[in-house]
Amino acid sequence: MHTSNSPPVPSSVPEPPTACPVRSKDSPFYVPPKSDTPLPSKAENKSTLSKLNPLNYMFSSISQERAPNQTVDLSLEREPSSIPRGDTDGNWEYPSPQQMYNAMLRKGHTDTPQDAVEAMVAVHNFLNEGAWEEIVGWERLFSKGLKEGWAKCRRGEENIALDAAREELTNAGALENQPRLLRFKGRPQELTPKAQVLQTLGWLYPAKFGLVY
Repeated sequence: MHTSNSPPVPSSVPEPPTACPVRSKDSPFYVPPKSDTPLPSKAENKSTLSKLNPLNYMFSSISQERAPNQTVDLSLEREPSSIPRGDTDGNWEYPSPQQMYNAMLRKGHTDTPQDAVEAMVAVHNFLNEGAWEEIVGWERLFSKGLKEGWAKCRRGEENIALDAAREELTNAGALENQPRLLRFKGRPQELTPKAQVLQTLGWLYPAKFGLVY
């Protein structure tokens, strides 16, 4: 048996096409084959809403640094609230005027008047304190059960206030477990039960309960 050092002769049989039909690259119907190499993805610009904590619609950290183009000096002091924290000891702290201004800028409110921020923070804190007082009042009203709470409500708001003052003097209405706030949660897209009722009445009786602009 003899061996040859000459290179092998290529086969004259053409290889079968990988797809049918196979078009020439010069054909107007030619479709280039798909590449396995993934195309580089474009960097997504995150919206302002996606940067907010969904539990409270606030940024995870708010800077105390002076904002660019800021011309008014804002206080860095944070006022402690009367609202106990639910996750640790102590009370919640309200943001400083500087933090409030920085947060509003990050949310896109670039037209916020700088000289009005401290007044805005004062109103913000006042409303939160009032809301917490109402929550504690309702907790005290129904702390001994739903039945007794409804019995007090049937006597009217004036008698509820008198009973609350009397219980406060005698310490009879003290709560065994004081309510604590675990987190602030923003729900701007959800209607309160009162708003839902008014909205329904506005549909049924628009002349009387319609929106007033």
